[in-house]
Amino acid sequence: MNKEKKGFALIEVLIAVTILSVVLLSVYSGISSGINIINNSKNTTEAVVIAKSLMNEFRINKMRGPDLHDVDIENKPGFRYDRISKRYENPLLGPLLAQQTDIIVKWDYKGRENEFVLSMVYQLK
Repeated sequence: MNKEKKGFALIEVLIAVTILSVVLLSVYSGISSGINIINNSKNTTEAVVIAKSLMNEFRINKMRGPDLHDVDIENKPGFRYDRISKRYENPLLGPLLAQQTDIIVKWDYKGRENEFVLSMVYQLK
């Protein structure tokens, strides 16, 4: 009778360890996903601030300057941007006397390129 109790206790321990490992694996997965979401949100927020700052510089320079491609951003390693200006075309009205400038901030996160686009449409003088 004593041997049956020991075997039963061993099975209980094995089941408890299995359940515990499944629970800990799901907790670890949740924490890891949360950290990834926080880091990507931080990068997106930083890209928004960078794009607004670059657009303000462009506006200060009276909306003039050449198109730029893959320019590294000072003090922000891993971030780069494009600035593209083109004539604005309204989907319903066609080409107008307006210009559209896009600031595209890019960064890599976990081997995947992400980007944030800020556009401004303004009247040509």
